[in-house]
Amino acid sequence: MQTRTVERVETWESRPFSGGAAALASLSDADFSGAVVADDVWLFFVNGRPVGVAGGTVDDVAASAGTAYEAPDLSLPLLFAMQEADGETRAQYYTNDTPLTETDATLEDAGFTGYVELSEDVLSGDYYVAYYGGRSLPVAFVGNAPEVVTGADAFERAADEVGVYEVVSVDLAFPDLPEVEADEAGAAAGAAVDVASDGDAGADTEALTGTADTTDSDADDAPADADTDDPLDATAALGGNPTADGATDDRATERPSVGASARDAGGPSADTPADAVREPESVGKSTAATGRRPTDSEAPRPSADPPAEAAVEEEPTARAMPEEEEDTVESADAEAAEREATRVPALAPEEDDIEPAAADATDSDADGPTDGEASAGASAASHGESEGRVETLRRELATREKRIERLEARLADAEEAVAARERDLEDVRAERDDLRGTVERLEERIATLEADLEAAKPGPGDLSPAEALAGTNLFVRYESKADPTLDDLGEAEQSEIDANLTLEHHTTFDASGATVDGEPYESFLESTAAYRFVSWVVRGLPREVLESGHSRGLADLYESIPEIDRAELDGTVELEGETGEATRHDFDVVLRDRMGDPLVVAALNTSRDPVTGAEMEALTDAASAVGELADSLGGALYVTASFFEPGALEVAGDATASGGLLRRSEKESYVKVSRKRGYHLCLVEDRNGSFHVTVPEL
Repeated sequence: MQTRTVERVETWESRPFSGGAAALASLSDADFSGAVVADDVWLFFVNGRPVGVAGGTVDDVAASAGTAYEAPDLSLPLLFAMQEADGETRAQYYTNDTPLTETDATLEDAGFTGYVELSEDVLSGDYYVAYYGGRSLPVAFVGNAPEVVTGADAFERAADEVGVYEVVSVDLAFPDLPEVEADEAGAAAGAAVDVASDGDAGADTEALTGTADTTDSDADDAPADADTDDPLDATAALGGNPTADGATDDRATERPSVGASARDAGGPSADTPADAVREPESVGKSTAATGRRPTDSEAPRPSADPPAEAAVEEEPTARAMPEEEEDTVESADAEAAEREATRVPALAPEEDDIEPAAADATDSDADGPTDGEASAGASAASHGESEGRVETLRRELATREKRIERLEARLADAEEAVAARERDLEDVRAERDDLRGTVERLEERIATLEADLEAAKPGPGDLSPAEALAGTNLFVRYESKADPTLDDLGEAEQSEIDANLTLEHHTTFDASGATVDGEPYESFLESTAAYRFVSWVVRGLPREVLESGHSRGLADLYESIPEIDRAELDGTVELEGETGEATRHDFDVVLRDRMGDPLVVAALNTSRDPVTGAEMEALTDAASAVGELADSLGGALYVTASFFEPGALEVAGDATASGGLLRRSEKESYVKVSRKRGYHLCLVEDRNGSFHVTVPEL
């Protein structure tokens, strides 16, 4: 038993079931519609007729006590019994291609037995239409906490939905109830008397109000087989209008549209006779008298075969058929009706017209005039019409087969395209995963760099090396003017001069507490190449010139040293020419006198790369430009921590050639910028913390 079915049944009104064949007989006599559960075995009733059992047998239900659940609508137990009967799915359709209303009309016309389920790709709920002998009973379970909707409202909602629905053919079992034992006969008789009394009272009421079509005497005179072999009475299930002879004329008239009253499965209409939904009174009386339900030999039982589509009146002129022929015809009709009820008809009405056409031809032959010529003409016309319709259907079938082939080809192409897209999707997903990994690594790298940058940000007093040097000036000062100074070069000991000489610094910023890249400013300054160069010029260079005997050859440079008052680091020389145009030239170090005139300029190369010819030419050009305007310039020095390329030496040689290298002169490595002006060009190497003059060679 499906769990969902159990949950839905348990919401119905319930009452205890005492067990036993008599209790089942009482439910049957009371036209009970619902389910009886005993010992996990479920027995479904529709209008008092068992239509299916799940989880066991009817005897299992009779052997135990349990619960009887009365259905709010007879479509529910019929549907659940069909679902438990393991029907066969005969077709599947999409509502946009084949509307549910079209399928419903075809199934009703074919006398179909089974159900239609619309639940796939439908979000609002589950929709069903149960069929018995072509009669439809719609039911819907709408919403998350399903609301049960039946009748026309259920069908209208189903017809408005879009999704895939299945057509399931079902062969109901119609199990028989067990015989009532002798000790249970009294209880069964009492229940039957109550039912019969209720029936008589209902009939009397209908007779008084004028709503009944028959009287009690008519019911007594009715034959035992007047009851339809159908647990779903036509008028009770569909609310159809009865004809004069008590049969519904739904099948003979045009099928009502969606939402018509013919779909209202809520109960019998006002025009429905009371005895149309219960067994004949004679059966009830027989039960009451004997204390047990009539057997198959005593009274007719409802048949599992679907009822005939419409009542056929007997022709007044029809002659009686022999009993054997009549039995044969009835048997053939029953087999044809069963085949028609269990098969799934084609949804195109034309496809179901072949057999009816043949049947029409047969009926035409049987019902036609006895005149041979008229009968032959009618038969030939009917046969010709059938042949034409068959040919038309064949052409339509061929057209549909071609369309199916085209659709199958399109489906194959679509499936191939989907497979290709899926492969592309896998590649994209793999690439996405790789990119995610790359992004994660880059984000980690960015976070690390941001942290390093934050740590490297200068504090309130932290400076960059360039800022620190540009804002620093060094001053040549002495402990005592009475002690030897640079003016005493050649007369006093160099060591005494060095001991008295000091280098003081002045900054454009607050040097107290200042740092350069996190290093205290004082220690940073003394470790720079510029500071060490200035200290060497005022201490070491005079000693080397004197000791090597080049004081006369480098006289302009040597004589400029005592005049040095301050050293400008990362300095600029600004001079105004004869035309009044100011020129600017930048040097790493500018040594000036008290008046600020340039005495010595220098370029420093602190990298491991050698000095190139272009770099040397830049220094000589700038120094020559200064020398043309400043008489005070005595020397230009290029200092490198690496070495000088041949090109640099060649540029230096060319610059000093006019100053006396190629002609007799006392001035060494001298660059002559005018007839009376010039400067000494010296090349210095900074190795292992000490400076050595390489040009000129000392």
